[in-house]
Amino acid sequence: MGKILILVIDMQYGFQNANTEGLDRKILCFLDQLEMEAVNVQIAGTCYVNHEQTACYRFEGWKACMDGTKEAEILDSLRPRMQRVFRKDKFSCWNEEMKQFVRENDIEKVYFTGVNTGCCVLHSAFDFYNDLVDCSVIEDLCASTSGIREHEAALVVLKSCITKERVILAEQAAEQIATEKYHPGGRSLRGKLHLGE
Repeated sequence: MGKILILVIDMQYGFQNANTEGLDRKILCFLDQLEMEAVNVQIAGTCYVNHEQTACYRFEGWKACMDGTKEAEILDSLRPRMQRVFRKDKFSCWNEEMKQFVRENDIEKVYFTGVNTGCCVLHSAFDFYNDLVDCSVIEDLCASTSGIREHEAALVVLKSCITKERVILAEQAAEQIATEKYHPGGRSLRGKLHLGE
């Protein structure tokens, strides 16, 4: 039986603002309510590390989240829950290190959470999908630093490109994970998932 990977994209100090505030608590609540010890699930994070040779730096002049700064660090609230963190300097996390991890750990399904919905989440989901890795984006566990309009616009694109069935709510993800396929006994979590506000 394959494993599930919950991938927390770029939940770093440099991507925290009024539009993403509280997202870490919602993700933590989701993880807690899955009762991880009984589920064949791994949790990993990604960390965007900016430097002078990234597209963001060279083409946009964006100098946040530079390597070695506090902005580039994963939030203290989430870091202890991650079994591994993948550093990257591109939007997508689908690099050789990630491919090897997915292959060696028999990952069967990936669920994306985090920021930004229209940037690193979208690019990563596209790349996983293109290489035939089954994946879903949990829309209420993602956000955009640019605001709700950009978040919703990205969801429209994702639904069009990776199929609307793969853009789901946290409750739907919990129900999928709790099925017989992934959870011994198939105990339902329906109606039990309440994301912290």
